[in-house]
Amino acid sequence: MWGEFLREFEKNNAVREPSAAERARLRPEPQPESQLRGRKRLILALLLCLTAAAGAMVYRFWPAHAAGKPSVVAAPTTAATTTAPTAVPLMVFPAQVQGYTRVADIADKSCTGTDTVGVALAGMITQSHGCLGVDLALYKDAANNEYSLAVFTMKDAADAAAITTKLAANPMDDEVAVQLPPKGSGLRELPADSGLVQAFAGVGPVMVVGMAQWSDGHSGDFQHLEDQLAPLMKAVTHAVPS
Repeated sequence: MWGEFLREFEKNNAVREPSAAERARLRPEPQPESQLRGRKRLILALLLCLTAAAGAMVYRFWPAHAAGKPSVVAAPTTAATTTAPTAVPLMVFPAQVQGYTRVADIADKSCTGTDTVGVALAGMITQSHGCLGVDLALYKDAANNEYSLAVFTMKDAADAAAITTKLAANPMDDEVAVQLPPKGSGLRELPADSGLVQAFAGVGPVMVVGMAQWSDGHSGDFQHLEDQLAPLMKAVTHAVPS
């Protein structure tokens, strides 16, 4: 009796191995190779979209201030895929803009002249697909504060976007020369160490660089000076042919 009891107990309480059919139901079903490739492509596409969005944000919203020093504002830039056939004409500089008066303007076929750009910017332009010309203008306001603007027409829009971003990344590096006031303009020729703010913008293959200085050349209240430069930057950027 006791032997039969043990055999019955072991029979009823033994661990039962699942059958082949049950193991098949429990095993994860392999994914078709085409479906796996499809999922990989979807994940890669999402990562590329996120990366592109992040890059656009960095480009469009660059930090505006360098503590205690002149600051640079990187204006929103629209990069086009087409190339520029000719340099932007001087008419891009309006004669009057909301209380600002154009004092002088000039066009130059050379974008890398030592009297126009610094060594670093000249190198960037030389290593690009080329520059068709640069237009320069000087404005003043009622208080005789001075505003210099330079419009570079690059042959390739990607170069314009890349150079604009590099310039904005180095806020203390002045790579474009301010324009000297002509005689009879009522403006002072300011010392080289005068306070200065800069702004950068791009429209397709065109990049716009703006600079502002107080009439006496003092350093300080840079945010106010930036705000006063903004209307000129907006007007010139909007005047660039699309």
